[in-house]
Amino acid sequence: MTPTVEEIITEAQQLPPEEQKRLLMILTELLTTEPAASSPPVGPYAFSLALAGSAHSDFTDTSADKYRHLAEAYQDR
Repeated sequence: MTPTVEEIITEAQQLPPEEQKRLLMILTELLTTEPAASSPPVGPYAFSLALAGSAHSDFTDTSADKYRHLAEAYQDR
């Protein structure tokens, strides 16, 4: 069974100070290292492709609310 975060924290608090520092360094390194991309995009759309999927908008459009729009389209009138 996989331990919960709370169980891990409890165990980490019982480690000696040097081991806590070591654990913190290892976790920080693991969590801040970004996976290497297979190949960076090149060409005229490289910047846009690099940002693809990283933006968020509060604006909802048809694709974001497609089920509501489909329901309206197929609703009996």
